[in-house]
Amino acid sequence: MILKIALRNIYRNKKRSLITISSIFAALLLIVLMRALQFGFYDKLIETVVESYAGYVEIHADGFWDNQSLDNSMVVDQNLMDDLKSVEGVDNIVQRLQTFSLISMGDKTKGGVINGINIKEEQKITDWNKKMVSGSFDLGEDEVIIGKGIAKYFDVVENDTLILYGQGYRGMMAAGKFPIKGIIDLKNPDLNKLGVFMNMETARNYVSSDEISTHIIIDKKQYYDEEKIANDLSQILSDDFEVMTWKQTLPEIEQTITADSAGGLIMAFILYVIVVFGMFGTVLMMTEERKYEFGVLISIGMSRVRLFGIILVETIILSMIGVVIAILITYPISYYYYLNPINMANLMGDGADMMMEEMGFSPIAPMSISWDIPLSHALVIFIFSLIISIYPAIKIMKLDPVKSMKA
Repeated sequence: MILKIALRNIYRNKKRSLITISSIFAALLLIVLMRALQFGFYDKLIETVVESYAGYVEIHADGFWDNQSLDNSMVVDQNLMDDLKSVEGVDNIVQRLQTFSLISMGDKTKGGVINGINIKEEQKITDWNKKMVSGSFDLGEDEVIIGKGIAKYFDVVENDTLILYGQGYRGMMAAGKFPIKGIIDLKNPDLNKLGVFMNMETARNYVSSDEISTHIIIDKKQYYDEEKIANDLSQILSDDFEVMTWKQTLPEIEQTITADSAGGLIMAFILYVIVVFGMFGTVLMMTEERKYEFGVLISIGMSRVRLFGIILVETIILSMIGVVIAILITYPISYYYYLNPINMANLMGDGADMMMEEMGFSPIAPMSISWDIPLSHALVIFIFSLIISIYPAIKIMKLDPVKSMKA
């Protein structure tokens, strides 16, 4: 009976109902599209920076992060690898050897980060085919791939030779000549300016050690949470190891996302205020206009609780209609721009793509199609509807039927 009367009241006051539905729809449309674009940009940023080389989870010897010296390296055996593979969500695992050296050619010298890698294993995490600027990633003995920033600094191309000089393992001297096999763009400003990549065997020979690694990078399976994977790894590994997620190894990316998301939440809050006041204004107007009706209904025996239930159902139905329409319209839009990402550089003008790449951001921004976005904001609207319904409840409980019918 309550639902039937509520539906009749909604249909009877078409203009008022349309205003309420429209305000909810418009605000939720803007909120969902804005947040879908934001989260899509974050996903692309994480993919560009984290999946390009950094990895979702990193394992290294305890103390290595604070003092990144080869003397704080570790030896990785098969038992350790088997333990890592046993954790749910772990996909690809790669070992790396990282050290700092001077890079020299002619009269130019600069610091660089030497990375010993296994190309076949790295290819499972980073698609080197798409990132090679020139040359090949098929590394031979004593050959290196360099970041495009190093190539630009020394003005070198493939087949030129660089001289590396640094400190090896346990105080040994590290030095050698290394022909350039290729030039790579990892979409990471620091790696492009400092990164030198060579086979793991070549790197170990360079630092005078046959078995050490500085860290292990773990790639997760799709939809798994890296925080949970890191916690699970910490449970099975001894205190000799430290486990960190990309949020800890790349705090600047996390800070960028947090700061930008806070701005989006402020905008969403402003839109929520508009929706709430719009809904409250409608409910306030409806309550005042229907005092006579409420007085008559109470006089003929309808309980005040049931009358409040009718108003509550009306408010919820109007809210849900606006929410459903907004979701039905925003999801196809989000899905379209998920498949056809927006090129932010085109919106920002000439040179924006280069500027964003220098900052480590991809100018391509797809929209997120996660259902969490529309459903979470729809839930907020629903909660606001319940809160707004408190006002007519108070009015109904205090209503004097005689006075209301005389007004």
